Amino acid sequence: MGIRDVIPFLKFPFQSLFSPGKGAKTFRRFIDHIYDFGVESILLVVIVGFFVGLVTTVQSAYQISNMLPKYFLGLTVGRMLMIELGPVLTAMALIGRCVSAMAAEIGTMKVTEQIDALKSIKIDPKNYLAKPRILAMLVSLPLLNALMIAVSLCIGALYAQIFYGTNTQVFFYGLTHPFYPRDFWVSFVKSGFFAFWITTAGVYCGFNVSGGARDVGKAATDAVVISTVLVLVLDFVAATLFF
Repeated sequence: MGIRDVIPFLKFPFQSLFSPGKGAKTFRRFIDHIYDFGVESILLVVIVGFFVGLVTTVQSAYQISNMLPKYFLGLTVGRMLMIELGPVLTAMALIGRCVSAMAAEIGTMKVTEQIDALKSIKIDPKNYLAKPRILAMLVSLPLLNALMIAVSLCIGALYAQIFYGTNTQVFFYGLTHPFYPRDFWVSFVKSGFFAFWITTAGVYCGFNVSGGARDVGKAATDAVVISTVLVLVLDFVAATLFF
């Protein structure tokens, strides 16, 4: 993917979302992809959330030790997870698990002329392959983000009680006092933007494969690299706009 691909890349998701096609078939594939992206990613997200909660709690406890009241531990961990770590790490987990796979799958369909076959029977490939994936990720990633945050907070509260003597009630008091609603909705807005563009990267790279098996592998690698960079860029943009 080069500079000349920037404009086509930016146009691609909107062309896909507004592509013509039968709604019933799109909906069935949408449900299938929610299962692929969402349900089958639950275990991965729980594992990541478990260790993120531990690391965040340990680092936060070190930073505030002997300087601030104990309830600041819950405040610090909660805000770090909601504003930054939850959306970004959930997106990174799904990039590794889903985005590379979708690029490889669509790329294989391209080189084996299955996409041309869809066109020959008057099925829009973007409507059939891209639209349900984008919509499914828009639903799945924010929900998985919420799951990761919940797991991390619960593990963090338990770890803080066992190893730092911070009662769970004190921990969760810090989480809600003060509570900034903006932190909550920004977390989900960021997740939505991440979902939209990382899926776009995966399907765009798949659609633009030309060649053979080696090019399919390159498309999967490109999708991961582009998605990772996009998450970091969008994270910076969100931080600039909202904070």
